Amino acid sequence: MKRMYAIAVAAVALATVIAPVGALAAQTDPGTSDPNAKADFHGSIKVGRTHATLKVTYNCNAGQVLWISAKEMKNGKANKALSKEGSSKKADAWWQSHRNPITCDGQSHTATFSMDKKEPGSKGKLVNGSAWVQFCVTNGGANDLVLSAHDFVKVKA
Repeated sequence: MKRMYAIAVAAVALATVIAPVGALAAQTDPGTSDPNAKADFHGSIKVGRTHATLKVTYNCNAGQVLWISAKEMKNGKANKALSKEGSSKKADAWWQSHRNPITCDGQSHTATFSMDKKEPGSKGKLVNGSAWVQFCVTNGGANDLVLSAHDFVKVKA
């Protein structure tokens, strides 16, 4: 009886840790101008013929321009090299966009954002696996980073 109780307690504890898997809390860089800004990635990147989408819940007090990017290796496996500066050169696929509208008013917003290969440097084909996603909001210039969130996200091609 004690063994069954211990197994039940362990199962509940494990479920408590695993349950919040619906949204992937992206790692947010602390060196941004908005310390309360954050982003959570929901589900997977859905890849179509010409563009890919990712659902994100975000919060920022200010910001005018969003850059969203997904980089992936040919085999689709998560590779820490993709998280390094200049890794787009090593990536076999790099889809991005600066063209998605964003609302930074201190409130939480959930939206689906698109990426494609229209912007300079973009390349390759996203495949089933994991891509390194970057979600960055600025006030229009690269020197005023309001929100910077990143993590590996599952890709459904």
